[in-house]
Amino acid sequence: MCRIDLSPLLNKLCLAVLFIFIVFLHGCGGLQNVRDKFWSFSGHPEEKIERHDFLVEKEDNVIGRLAVMRLKQGDTLPDIARHFGLGGNAISAANPGVDVWVPEAGVRIMLPLSFILPDTPREGIVINLAAMRLFQFRGNSKSVMVSTYPLGIGTSERATPMGQMYVARKTIRPTWYVPASILKDHQERGDPLPAVVPPGPQNPLGEYALYLSKWTYLVHGTNKPSSIGLRATNGCIRLYPEDVKKLYKNTPVNTSVFIVNQPYLIGQRNGVVYLEAHAPLEDLGAVDLEKIYAKLRNIEKKSGRTLDWSKVKETLTEARGIPIPIFEIRQGSAGKAAKIIEVNHPSELYGRPQVPELKMDAWYVLAGEVRDETSAVRIAAMINHQGPQIPARVLSKGDSYRVIAGPFNDISEAKDTTKRLKIDLEIAGILIEPSVAAKEATAKPSIQSTVVVSQLSSSVMKEASANQNVQSTAILPVEEKKFNGQTKELLSIATLRVTKKGKYAIQIKSYPEVAKKDAMAFAADLKKKQPDVYVERVKIRKRGVWYRILTGQFASIEDASNYIKEKKILESHPGSFVQLKAEGRSSKPKPE
Repeated sequence: MCRIDLSPLLNKLCLAVLFIFIVFLHGCGGLQNVRDKFWSFSGHPEEKIERHDFLVEKEDNVIGRLAVMRLKQGDTLPDIARHFGLGGNAISAANPGVDVWVPEAGVRIMLPLSFILPDTPREGIVINLAAMRLFQFRGNSKSVMVSTYPLGIGTSERATPMGQMYVARKTIRPTWYVPASILKDHQERGDPLPAVVPPGPQNPLGEYALYLSKWTYLVHGTNKPSSIGLRATNGCIRLYPEDVKKLYKNTPVNTSVFIVNQPYLIGQRNGVVYLEAHAPLEDLGAVDLEKIYAKLRNIEKKSGRTLDWSKVKETLTEARGIPIPIFEIRQGSAGKAAKIIEVNHPSELYGRPQVPELKMDAWYVLAGEVRDETSAVRIAAMINHQGPQIPARVLSKGDSYRVIAGPFNDISEAKDTTKRLKIDLEIAGILIEPSVAAKEATAKPSIQSTVVVSQLSSSVMKEASANQNVQSTAILPVEEKKFNGQTKELLSIATLRVTKKGKYAIQIKSYPEVAKKDAMAFAADLKKKQPDVYVERVKIRKRGVWYRILTGQFASIEDASNYIKEKKILESHPGSFVQLKAEGRSSKPKPE
C-alpha cells in the first residue's frame, strides 16, 4: 500500500535548528562533569563522520556521535538531512527555530547522529516508527554490527502496521500494481493513475523493493527523497534511494522484520545512562510513560544515588529525539561520555536538487509572485524538492519576486507541471511560452537564492495580473506549542492571490482543529487589547480544519503591510503576515 504523491506534508517539514542542548547548562551538579565533557567540541572532517554503520558492544545500546555544523547560504534542512543520513523529522526535532527552506547562513545546527537502539532482540531488521528509523543487526557475538537508516512511514489514516514479519521476496526495478483504494483516491482528486506503473522515474517504489510477509506492505526506495522522515505513505516503509540499495544488498530473503513504536528509549554507553524521547505518533497514555519511569527508578535504586528527575521530565517533554546523558552509573564515568564533534560543511551536498540553466527557447511555468524575497526563495525550494524534481528559480523585477518552474522541452511537460503544482502544493501556475521567455532581460542576482535569478519580461507580469487564478502558497516556519503533553505543529500558511475582489487580513497565529479551545482562548484574550481580532475557520486539503487568528480587513496587501509597520505588530507577534481571508468562513471567538 504505497502512495505515489507526497502531498503538502512537506509543509510539515518546516523544521528548525538551534542548540537544543543548552538544557545541559542547567540542572544538578552531579552531572556537571558529564555536560562539560559532552559539550567539548573537537574538529572532525565531514567525510570521516559515520552515518550508518556501527559496531556495538553487547552491554551497550547507544551508537553514533552527535555533531554540529555551520550552515552556508543556500542550504536547506532537507538537503543537509539527506547528506548526513537523517530524516526530516530528526533534523527538525533537534533544531527548533530554523527555517526549513531558507535557514540563516552561519547558524550552527545540530546533526543528531547518535541513536539509542530499540528495546528488542538484536536480530534481523527492527523498525522504530516513533523514531522513523530502521536498524539492521548482523552477527551474534559479543559485538554486533548495526546499520541504521531514516524512513518515511504511513500516515495516521493509513498507518504502518506493527508486529513480527519477515522479508518474503526482493525485486530490483519493481513494478507498482496500484491498490484499488489508491486508484480511487487519485480519481477523486482529479489525478487518475494507471492500474500498473512500470519501473522508472514516475514509480514511487524506486529501484529496489523488499516485500514483507504481511500482504501489500513493502520496504522500498522512493522518487520523493524529501518525504523521508515524514508520515507520507499508505503504510509502506520508504528509504532514500542510496540507503535502500545497501539494505537490499545486505538483506537475505526470510530476514526477520520487527516493527515497533517506542518513543521513549533508555540506553547506556561507557557507564553513562542516556534518555531519548520522540514525539509520540499517537497518544500512548500514562501506562507507557510509567514504564519508562519504572526503569529509571530501578537504575536509581541499583546505583544508590538520585537521578536528576527535573532533567528526565524536561527531556520527555521536549522530545528532541537525541540521546541526552542523565546519569553516571559509575562515578568518574563522565569523561567517557561521547563528545559533540564539529564538522566542516561539505563541499557538495549529496542529492541536492540541481536547477538547469535558463533556455530562451523552452517553456516555463509562473508558479507565484510575492514581494518578499525570502518567501519567493522558500517557494522555489519547496518546488525543487518535489519528487520527481520540478526545477524552479527566483526571478526578480523591481520590488517583486517571481517563482519560475522550468525549463521544459514542450508544452506537454509544462502542462504536466502545472497539474502537479496544483495537486501537490495547491499552486495555480501560468504557462510561459518560448516567445515570452525569449524576452528575458539581463540577469539580476538575488541575495538569498542560489539558483539563477534574472529579470522577467513585463509581458509576463501583465499576464499574471490579468489572470485571476494565480496563487502562490508560502509555507512559513512551524511554531511548536504543547497541548496535553503532546507537540502540535501550528502551520502558518500565507496565501497571496492576484484578484480584484480579494480582502486581506493580518494573520497572527493558526491552530489545528484539535487545539480549537486554545485558539479561541488566545483570540479572546488578544481581543481585549485589539478589538478587531477574530477567528476564521478554514479547511485545508490534506491538513484538515485550522483556526486562523486574524486582525483587520484590508483591500490590498500594501494596506495590510503598512498597517503592520504602523502598529509595530511584528514586535509583539513576530510570526504575523498578510493573509487572504477565506470567504464566508469567519466566526467570532467564543470562550469554550
